[in-house]
Amino acid sequence: MIQKVLTKYVLVFHTAFVVIFSFLYLAHARVFGLVPLLWLSLISVELMVLLPSVRLGETLVDARRRALSACVWDPFLYIGMMIVGVVLVQWLNSGCELIYLADADIWQFSPPPVAAVPFSVEARASLTYVSVFTACVVMGVVLRSSVSKMGKRLLLQGLTGVSGVVAVYAIWQACSGTELYVARTLERGGASMGTFFGFWMLIGMGVIAEALARGQRGIRPLFVFGVCCNLLGMLFFASALAVCVYSSLMILLFVYWLVYLSPHVGKHVQLKLFLASVAVVACVSLSLLFVFPKNPVVEKFKEALPVATYWDSVTAVNSMRTAVALEIWQSHPWMGVGADGFYHFAALTAAHKGWAFRKTDPACVYNDSLQYLCEFGVFGAGFLLAAVITLIVPICYRLRVLWESGSGDVDDGRPFVLRMSPIVVTGVLAAGICCLESWIASPFRSSSVLLSWTCVMAVLPAFLPACAPETRRT
Repeated sequence: MIQKVLTKYVLVFHTAFVVIFSFLYLAHARVFGLVPLLWLSLISVELMVLLPSVRLGETLVDARRRALSACVWDPFLYIGMMIVGVVLVQWLNSGCELIYLADADIWQFSPPPVAAVPFSVEARASLTYVSVFTACVVMGVVLRSSVSKMGKRLLLQGLTGVSGVVAVYAIWQACSGTELYVARTLERGGASMGTFFGFWMLIGMGVIAEALARGQRGIRPLFVFGVCCNLLGMLFFASALAVCVYSSLMILLFVYWLVYLSPHVGKHVQLKLFLASVAVVACVSLSLLFVFPKNPVVEKFKEALPVATYWDSVTAVNSMRTAVALEIWQSHPWMGVGADGFYHFAALTAAHKGWAFRKTDPACVYNDSLQYLCEFGVFGAGFLLAAVITLIVPICYRLRVLWESGSGDVDDGRPFVLRMSPIVVTGVLAAGICCLESWIASPFRSSSVLLSWTCVMAVLPAFLPACAPETRRT
């Protein structure tokens, strides 16, 4: 009995704890070290070997053998090891100093200890990426190979609720006048916090719909914290553009709730869900417009009007940072300038002159793909892209299986989007919006967003059929 409980919950709870640990640094624009995250991830490896989820008809020995075999054949593991290897070499080869060349009248960084290999200016930035990337790789491998579908469902429900608790705390701190959180409500750098809450708000809506379809009880706390509190957190800390996007998606998903759940729940449940959704939208709207008229949401939208002027300012700032990042990358195209290198090298580029961008988010390019290319070079960025592809491929394959075979349950014959699990619908939507935002902002600079995104992408295939229903029956 004890062994059954341990194999069901210990690995899941530890995985959740690793992700939740990253939530503690959500409000900080730049975080260094995160060594505890590294050690927690390594403990996950030990638990994956000792206590993997045991399937029906398996012994613990069988489960360990299956988990080990899945890890050995998982390409995400080897690509992830290459990514960690790049930043590990950057960390070992760090220590460049800013020197002044009097003859040329310029400032530049001294060469790294070892030439022609990845390097970084300061060790603590590279150590941070070693910790974060190791956590992402370990969590991805653990979730793909050693955690059951029930465990993955429990993980998503827990993280959705905890993110709502974090949103309540952050809003309370902002309303209390805490400088760190007040700055995140109005500065563009707070977009990563807004993206984080918007991401988990969308995931929460899928988790709730899936729980209702299965007849799960006690989901009211999930609705309150997973949807309502994350909604408020998104409104407080997201940029004006992100607020519009996530709010529109939330309203569309409210409609999706009612349509998807119609064959799964009774009319009284649908009515309660409709009234609750309308009440949430009405209360939030009235509170922001009339009860608390000086809230950060109204202030952000005032600054965003007129829309054309706001968009021109956004594109102008982004184009400047892009020019700086490209100039830095061209000087070190293959290996990059190391973790957080954009922050250090931007002041030395020709495109930077006359531009005081360092007052706001000096470490961000506002384009995560270009930032990874600038800081990790073609090799590092290529490995990151390969890792993303390995997470996407199983989802696409299983979506194709669902498209060709049907769901094999009450949803057969319905449109394709209504035949897949709500967790998949909202998970793909949340991950996709996060990626789109990364082209004009820097959400993946936040370890919380990056780790959350990786975990969600790793668990989504479990909620899709691995093979056709006919094959499963035989």
